[in-house]
Amino acid sequence: MMMRVVTDNAAMLTLLNGPRWAIGVRDLALLGRRARDLAGPRGRSRAFPDVRSELAAAVEGSDPTEIASLGDAVDQPGDLAYSPEARERIALLSAELRRLRSAIGEPILELVRRIVDTTGIDVELASSVSPAASARRDNLDLFVQAVAEFQAIDGPVTLTALMAWLEAEDEFGQGLDVATPSEADSVKLLTVHRAKGLEWDAVFLVGVTDTKFPTNRGRSRWTTVPSVMPVELRGDAHDLPQLGGHRSEDLRAYAAAAKEHDATEELRLGYVAWTRARHLLSVSSWQWKPGSKAGLGPSSYLVRTREAMEAWGAKPDAWADKPAKGSTSPYTAAGAERPFPMSHHTAEVERRWRAAELVAEAVANPADDETIEDMLVLEEVAAWDATIERLLAEASAETRQTVDISLPPSLSATSLARMRDDPEGFARDLARPMPRQPSPAARFGTRFHAWVESRFGQQQMIDPDELPGRGDVGIDDEDDLRELIKRFEEGPFADRTPYAVEPAFALVLAGQVVRGRIDAVYEEQVDGRDGFLVVDWKTNQRQTADALQLAIYRVAWGELAGVAPERVRVAFHYVRSGETVTPDDADLPDRAALERIVGG
Repeated sequence: MMMRVVTDNAAMLTLLNGPRWAIGVRDLALLGRRARDLAGPRGRSRAFPDVRSELAAAVEGSDPTEIASLGDAVDQPGDLAYSPEARERIALLSAELRRLRSAIGEPILELVRRIVDTTGIDVELASSVSPAASARRDNLDLFVQAVAEFQAIDGPVTLTALMAWLEAEDEFGQGLDVATPSEADSVKLLTVHRAKGLEWDAVFLVGVTDTKFPTNRGRSRWTTVPSVMPVELRGDAHDLPQLGGHRSEDLRAYAAAAKEHDATEELRLGYVAWTRARHLLSVSSWQWKPGSKAGLGPSSYLVRTREAMEAWGAKPDAWADKPAKGSTSPYTAAGAERPFPMSHHTAEVERRWRAAELVAEAVANPADDETIEDMLVLEEVAAWDATIERLLAEASAETRQTVDISLPPSLSATSLARMRDDPEGFARDLARPMPRQPSPAARFGTRFHAWVESRFGQQQMIDPDELPGRGDVGIDDEDDLRELIKRFEEGPFADRTPYAVEPAFALVLAGQVVRGRIDAVYEEQVDGRDGFLVVDWKTNQRQTADALQLAIYRVAWGELAGVAPERVRVAFHYVRSGETVTPDDADLPDRAALERIVGG
């Protein structure tokens, strides 16, 4: 708002009527009269002798910088009968705007920071106790960051260019990023389009009203609107209806096909909306809106939802059909008038006024010979004590010999083994992660695992770097890789069809997530009962694999398959030698032992 006021006066009325300046209606009317007086004859109706004179007068003074407006009235309020409060506030606003206009030549980011400092927005948000204050502070930071990024695009830019970009982004783009609320104690409000791919425990789907969702307004077609791209030129042309000719019946057929396609797209959007909830989905509609003469009923989607509920033996909490013809809108009965200006007396403002009254009362009537100056000094000393405590804590943290390192959100099986064997080295890598030199041998190992996947026809869409084989460093070159494939085809698992290949798992141990992928799982009999064999391929020369990896796989697959770990047999298969090594159950930690490793 202040950035618009610095360059033009279109937003001046909103600023004057806002919570900061709070200019009343009477004083706003006087400012409007002053603006008309400053505008001169151009601001009043005149009679013109002919059309040529009228056109000349219309063009005259069309430059916005030459037209007097409400902003000029703020700079030159005149001697009208303003209230004393309004005259004082108008003078303060005029001086503030004069300082900001004088800084227009500064870099954009510096100007934005100057506006924030001048208006005290940051102080206002820092002192706010509103639950939304934190998100508002984050949004202010995001706005300043957006200005900085815009300035860095092509060197110094003007304020006019920044305002044009913000307006274009608001009208044609997706708007600036807003602060995302935390998962706790927050409600997300978003469109169905933006909800694609997301999921929540409870979803409230509102506005499922006839002609609204699904909408009865078809998309613009290139045969009627010149700004729409022809179907043949679009990348998704194969999914869109095609124009079969240029006769009237061809155009009608195309319009009917396009309408049917729009209905299908709306149905797909409805599928997205109805499948976002994990546990609770509430669907509702409305009958009236301001300005409507006839009411609306529930849409066909909502009717189908009720029918589905009735098939399950359930009933909606409430149901309202389309209002009868001639029904009166409740908005009409209530009236559309609203008080102006709007009240800014929020609960937070009331608390601040009450605090100001208490301070004024303490100044006028000090208790126990304690002046307000003494009270303020005590508050200031308390603030000093808090600052000193924070500084001492910070200095103590900097001089500590040990540093507490938090574990990442998830660990791999290899990371868990390293944390068990070398906790200090593992912590150092977490504190100061260093890039590792690429290993061609490890890449060949990854290619071997990918080949095994494709052999059994269960290749998944995962990145090769995510495969467990990235740690196998025993393959030297292409010839070695071909030899390894040959050895596998001669081994016991060449023709054995796996139950699963590369299944992913996320195992929670003592609150820590351990993620990974199992090379292969086979069905087999374990102690006379149906069970599984979990196999991890090893391509290195020596049999040095850590049994901890198999212990994690056994617990993870047991929980995924819903069987006891005793019914899951695990093994390393060393491809070069064709040997399958199965460790003893006594050497494999169970879930409790794994949690003790994670817990340190």
